[in-house]
Amino acid sequence: MRYESPSRLGGVTDLALVVLAVVVFDIVVALSIDIPALRVALGLPVVLLAPGYAVVAACYPRSEGRADPERPRAAVSSGNGSSVDAIGPSVRAGLTVAASVAVVAAVALVVNASPWGISPLPIVAGLTVATLGAVAVAVHRRRQVPAHLRYAPSPGLGSGVTARALRPRLSASFVLGLLLVASAVGATAVLATTDTNAAGTDEQFTEFAALTQNASGEYVTANYTGAVAADRPMYVEIINGEGERADYTVVLVRETVDRPDDVTVVRSATERGRESLSLRDGAIRYLEFDPEPASGDAPSRLRAYLYRGDAPEVPSRASAYRSLQVWYTDDPIAEATAAANATAGNGTAAGDGTAALVADGR
Repeated sequence: MRYESPSRLGGVTDLALVVLAVVVFDIVVALSIDIPALRVALGLPVVLLAPGYAVVAACYPRSEGRADPERPRAAVSSGNGSSVDAIGPSVRAGLTVAASVAVVAAVALVVNASPWGISPLPIVAGLTVATLGAVAVAVHRRRQVPAHLRYAPSPGLGSGVTARALRPRLSASFVLGLLLVASAVGATAVLATTDTNAAGTDEQFTEFAALTQNASGEYVTANYTGAVAADRPMYVEIINGEGERADYTVVLVRETVDRPDDVTVVRSATERGRESLSLRDGAIRYLEFDPEPASGDAPSRLRAYLYRGDAPEVPSRASAYRSLQVWYTDDPIAEATAAANATAGNGTAAGDGTAALVADGR
């Protein structure tokens, strides 16, 4: 009876470690755990080694020179006389790095052509799918190989490869290996830069808000209709968070609207102000606006448009960089909703204008 050691019986311990590393890194990215050292420690092997290792394992399930324990004096068995799917440890290590570069590049191309574009989550998801798919193929192919011929990393493998790497010979293969490693490091740096820039993109924007002042003089996003009724000014706040100096144009438009059949229709629109300004990164500017009390029964509102650079003659939400609206009178939509809720008996009533601000910046 043939004896098979427990460590070789399964033969997929290395692939299980690849899966574990990928899953742990995915969890770190999904939970947005902002620990740079942890991200680098997990991200480098997952991007630089895991995809290529899985692909190479799928292509080469056999181990070069693995001895058959049933043969006398540990005679080498090549498995049906073929060594096409068996390579040495040095070649396997080099192919791992090269295949990782190829997988990362392919995933980046696919993600770039997708609706999501180049961003961290789609790239990580693509690498995960590619790596786990290759692992599944590798496991299947190893199961088709006799246990004593399956590839399994040896404890002495790392030291042997390291020793040979410390005594390199200047050859075409050595230069090619350096180029492959440099390419892989470059791909990893690009991925890390994409992750950093994409995360920073969410934090780099221009804040645009309509404010009033409370009794203590603090700016608040509340009591708009009360300020208009008391003939007090409102303020438009612009905060440059773009990471660089930016030029803006703010356009203020007063609109009178109707609500026939619960559809908002603009009856008239009058431009009340237009101002150009330039702000350094992090600077804040407050533009004072003196609204006139609404006349008549038709609801009125202020539309504020923010543009990067110059503004068109006729501003609109579609062309503006940011836009918002503030009701001079009670918001008719909010009033209708409050009335419907009150009728339903849930006790909700119309507010005092604290919810009158509607921002729809992009």
